[in-house]
Amino acid sequence: MSTKSAGVSRSVPDRIARQLLRLEETSPRALMPIKGSLLISGIRCTLSYIVLPALAPLIGLYDWVGRPISIVLTLAAIVLAVISLRRVWAADWKYRWPYTAFSAVVLTLLCIVILVDVRGVMA
Repeated sequence: MSTKSAGVSRSVPDRIARQLLRLEETSPRALMPIKGSLLISGIRCTLSYIVLPALAPLIGLYDWVGRPISIVLTLAAIVLAVISLRRVWAADWKYRWPYTAFSAVVLTLLCIVILVDVRGVMA
């Protein structure tokens, strides 16, 4: 079942997803700024999985310094993932559902990373 909204026919799942993401209008230009999200994600991964572990033996402070940095970077990655998901939906990209599934997996993994880091800080 679908209804018309602003001249566009939307299925019930599409309407629910747009409602969860708090979107109303579509914008074909919405996909353009996603590069920033990918750049921040790349920086976060490089710092979290290459730079900080490589420097940990040298400074001996990975748990004290590295984990809080990782938590902040992971929180930023979560925010940027949601922003890019909103952009994909705002643009009505034809691959929005596969991208949503991919984003759900990424967000789940990021939440696991946060839980592990918080437990490491509190231990």
